Formats: sequence, structure tokens, C-alpha cells
Amino acid sequence: MTVTTRFAPSPTWYVHIWSLRTVLYNYLFAKKNNWKFLVRIEDTDRTRLVEGSVENMLWVLASVWLIPDEWPNNPWELGPYYQSERLDIYKKYIQDLINKDKAYYCFCSPERLTKLREEQQALKLPTKYDRKCRFLTKEEIQAKLDAWEPHTVRLKVPENTIIEFEDLVKWKIKVPSKDIDDQVLLKTDGFPTYHLANVVDDHLMWITHVIRWDEWTPSTPKHVIMYDAFGWEQPVFAHIPLLLWTDKKKLSKRTGDVAVENYLEAGYLTEALINYIALLGWNPKTTEEFFSMDELIERFDLKQVHKAWAVFDIERLKFFNAHYLKTTDTEQLYKKLTTYLTKYNPELLEKIQKFSDDFNKKILNELKTKIKKFDEYEEQTTYLYWDAKIPEKDLLINEKMKIKDIDTVKKALEMAIDITSNNPDFDSIDEIKNIFIEKIKEAEMKNGQVLWPTRVALSWEQYSIWALELIYILWNKKSTERLSKVLNLL
Repeated sequence: MTVTTRFAPSPTWYVHIWSLRTVLYNYLFAKKNNWKFLVRIEDTDRTRLVEGSVENMLWVLASVWLIPDEWPNNPWELGPYYQSERLDIYKKYIQDLINKDKAYYCFCSPERLTKLREEQQALKLPTKYDRKCRFLTKEEIQAKLDAWEPHTVRLKVPENTIIEFEDLVKWKIKVPSKDIDDQVLLKTDGFPTYHLANVVDDHLMWITHVIRWDEWTPSTPKHVIMYDAFGWEQPVFAHIPLLLWTDKKKLSKRTGDVAVENYLEAGYLTEALINYIALLGWNPKTTEEFFSMDELIERFDLKQVHKAWAVFDIERLKFFNAHYLKTTDTEQLYKKLTTYLTKYNPELLEKIQKFSDDFNKKILNELKTKIKKFDEYEEQTTYLYWDAKIPEKDLLINEKMKIKDIDTVKKALEMAIDITSNNPDFDSIDEIKNIFIEKIKEAEMKNGQVLWPTRVALSWEQYSIWALELIYILWNKKSTERLSKVLNLL
């Protein structure tokens, strides 16, 4: 089957989590069917444009590996990709609808329409156009056009019919035409509305499947009417469910952080974002949770998308991210970390690049099982890159570890210094462990009695990487210096 899908955002916002899922499902479906996914920009609503939003959207899509086959950054045969550059195309097709008596001129002023809407609301009626201009004679229409009266063009919805279409997620949907408004297709400024431009572009760009979120379901009957009016075959529709927060509130800018770039800035890996987002509303029919992009493409099926809403849970996203941090090869993960710091924390990158890559990779290798996202890296490593405050004596004492006095601390630090100062740098943590265990046993002490004060003296922190891992990262000379500094002060 030849499949072409698309993502058609308005440049009125940045890429949100629900948009990312829409893009992902379009991408997966197109790639599974070995064909094309494209992006076009629906910028006909000139009053709501947000400067920089297009650039941000294109950058975010590239950052999460959802690179279209055709889009403004990679034009090919189906452009232009900005609707504002396609106005002549829309004028041609709007005239075609008028000539076929499938659309009509509307000369109603904004004031009249506002008053009509208020009256309908007061009577608790559906707010719809009353079709006043639908029944103007040709002579009346021509006279108004000759007088240059401001006007729009509206869709002439068929009367007393049932509009129906198949939906891959919701199955068959039927809507009485009496419930459908005579939608504006062309505004007074000459720009098309979403509805006209959407249908014309999808047809001319060979879109076979329209995959979009559920809020567009009520608009789809209008689009079906236009496909019939033009005499075109309609695409297959699939309306995916809404996303909610864990408190069941709708995902929106008012209720939480929804911008994808904010999650990239927080240090979530693309693998985790894509994997988790794919599962929000799609059931792969397996107990497995972790999928590569290739695996998602192979398994994805629109028929397995749920009809009900899905819950976006930050803690679940952290779980996925922790998994990918832990399982990614350290060499590859270090490249991801430096890429992340280059964009979001260049000051930290400059500081850590004063140390060897080998040193930084050893740190990351230990931390990748302890952090959940990259923005935690700086806080977790300050004691490794810079000398910090000397710990309070109370921090060195730990009754749970059987450390009740400073003499026990001194004995532990003396043992650790003896090991680090009289041995070459260790090749592995296991090598360090074997020596420490042997010395602790000889001294008839508990492991915690030695390793707790050693760790605190090396990190100056209540919580840090464990003692033996710290010695392996810092090397013996630096470890000896830190241990001796604390012992001398005691």
C-alpha cells in the first residue's frame, strides 16, 4: 500500500507533547508502509503567528529524529510548504466550489454575526450561521461584489443528508448535515481558513491517511463534504485520543509543562521520549516496554490505538529515561552528554573539558545508574570537579555504621590513606574492593566503619557515589590528598 502522511502545524506555538505524539504516529505509519511523511506549515491565520515558532518546530523534530521526507528544510516535489505561499492555489479551488454551487458569498458584517451568536447563546441554541446569504440571488450577489462589499465564502452544507466516514481509531462516524455549520472557507483578507486549505493541500500533496488528535473529529464531516464537492477521493482518517495529566486534567499550557523543548532541556534522551510517547494510547500487544525506533516502525498499527484518553505521567517518563541512561554504552552516552551541554549548559561543558575524557567517562559510567536525566549531572558532580567544603564532624559519625567517635573515623581514614598511597592506580573497582575487604578484615572492623568516613572524606557530601567508585574515579593521588586533608583537620 502506498502511504503518505503529514504533520500540518500552525506556527502559533511550540511543539507540545500531544503534537509530538501526532508527529510520531504519522511518521511510524508512513515508514511502516515504506513511503512518505511530510510537514507543511498552516500559517493562514496571520493574527496568531508566533515569531520563531516555525524554526523551533523544525529544530525539535530534527532533535527527536522525526525528520520528514519533505518539509521546508528539505523541499522536493510537493511544495510550497507554507500555506501563505499557496494563496493562488486556494483561490482557484474556491472559485471551483462557487461555480459548482457548493459554496457561496457571505456579506454579513462581524457585528451582525456577533449579535447572532449572542442571541443564540441566550436562547441556549447551537451557535451556527443562519444562512442569510445562502439564498441571495445572482443579481444581488453581483451588485454587492461590484460595490466591493467585504465578504467571505462559506461552504454550502447539503441539506437533509447523513455525512459519514470511516475512522481507523473510532470506526464509522455518522453526522446529520443539519448539525454542520456553513463554515467559512475564505476570509475577507483573501486567506483561506484551515478547512479549505487543509483539504486542498491534502489532496494536492497525495495524503492518503490523515492522523490527527481527537479534537479535529467534529471538523471532519465538513472536510468530507468538501471532498465530495470537489469530486475527490477522501483520505483515511484516524483521530487519536487526548492526553491527560495524572490528575485527569487535559494536557495544556495552563495545567503543566507541555513544550517538548523543555523536556530536551531537562536532559531527557530522545530514545526515552519517543519510546514513552509511542505507548501513550497505543498497545503493542506485548509485555515489552522498551522499543527502538526500528522496532516501533515494525510493530506500529493504527488499529491498536485506543479510543479513550491516555495519561502522561512524568514519573513514567523518568523511568524510561533512567533505563536508557543505564543501558546506553558509556562512550555513546558521553557524546550525548557533551551535545546536551553544548546547547543547554556550555559553562559546565567548558569546566569539565579541562579534565580528561577518560576522567569524565568514568564519572558518567558511575552516575548513569543514579541520575534520571542530564540536568542532574552538574549537581551530582560538583565534588568531583572542584574542591568543596570540609565536612562537619557530625557527618563523619554514623551510628548505623557503628561509627560512634572520631577515633574510629581516624582509624578508617588512616587505613584508606595507606591503601591509596602505597598502591598504583587500580585497574578496576573490584581490585580496590578486594584490597579494602582484606584490610578491613585484618583490622577487625566492619565494612561501613571504613567505607562511610572514606566516602564522606572524598566527597564532602552526605550523599554521593560510593567510596570505592570515588577512589577509582579520582585516582590514588587525588584520593590520598582529600583523605589526608580531612584527617589532618581532625
